[in-house]
Amino acid sequence: MSWFKRKAKGILTDTKDKKETPEGLWYKTPTGKIIDSSELKENLYVSPEDNYHVRIGSEQFFEILFDNSKYTEFGSGLTSADPLNFEDTKKYVDRLKDSQKKSNLKDAIRTAVGKLDSHDIVIACMDFGFIGGSMGAVVGEKIARAADKAIEKKCPLMIISKSGGARMMEAGISLMQLAKTSAKLKQLSDHK
Repeated sequence: MSWFKRKAKGILTDTKDKKETPEGLWYKTPTGKIIDSSELKENLYVSPEDNYHVRIGSEQFFEILFDNSKYTEFGSGLTSADPLNFEDTKKYVDRLKDSQKKSNLKDAIRTAVGKLDSHDIVIACMDFGFIGGSMGAVVGEKIARAADKAIEKKCPLMIISKSGGARMMEAGISLMQLAKTSAKLKQLSDHK
């Protein structure tokens, strides 16, 4: 049956036989260019139409960087606590739950070990989609563990930082992570 039927006031679409376009087939850049999603992925999330770099998360970075997208994630069970019982426009525990549900992540960073060009590597990749990639206790702990894993495996550590800074809901605890991660990175650099 034809999709269109001619009526007195114009052509109308016969919606009963029309099929919907599946979600995610196309990506529209902020400059208005439309690209096939699979082509965008093949081009490492850079639009060939306008060279727009699409924001990607840790999953896409891991797919790009690890050989055959094979890696072993570690520290994935860590989640932030609320030792300060912080509340602004909403409770921090509720904000965490909302971010976890929306992003499908436990916190703002994922850590994994695998191979890059056949060489062992540890990658810690922050996700801006989880409370702006802000650094709290979990982010600091996972970076520290990633440094320890790189020392253990005698391999490089790559950190992909996409952060909105210190997580204000954890106040001083968040700021302490800067000292913690700096000390671990110094320890890593001493093990060359």
